[in-house]
Amino acid sequence: MERVDVVVKLAIGAVTGIVSWMVGGFGLVFTVLLGLMMLDFITGFMVGVYQKNINSRIGTLGLIRKVYVVLLIGAVYLIEVAVLKGNGIVTDGVSGAFCLIEFTSITENGGKLGIPLPQKVKDIILVLKNKEKEE
Repeated sequence: MERVDVVVKLAIGAVTGIVSWMVGGFGLVFTVLLGLMMLDFITGFMVGVYQKNINSRIGTLGLIRKVYVVLLIGAVYLIEVAVLKGNGIVTDGVSGAFCLIEFTSITENGGKLGIPLPQKVKDIILVLKNKEKEE
């Protein structure tokens, strides 16, 4: 568990390199998504330390989900450009939706760390979580 930093760096570096090669670079929204994914993973790790229940399986599954999202967005981009002859608008939309999910998770992690959240923020998180469960 001490080498989580190496695993994270290798995974993010490999995925970033592969997707960059596949799509020829990243848009701003996708770059923001990658940053939010890293923050979510880090804050999730902080919650594990804070609650004294660090679990490498949970962390690994979280990384696998994030890699899947990156690959999915790469596939969306390829279809958009090659088939639909688009310019990245759909990909930015998909990336933006995942940014919202990551930001929600980061905010929830703050609450789990004991950071007081305004009631309005808690209400928004509940609404977003219910929407995610329906989908």
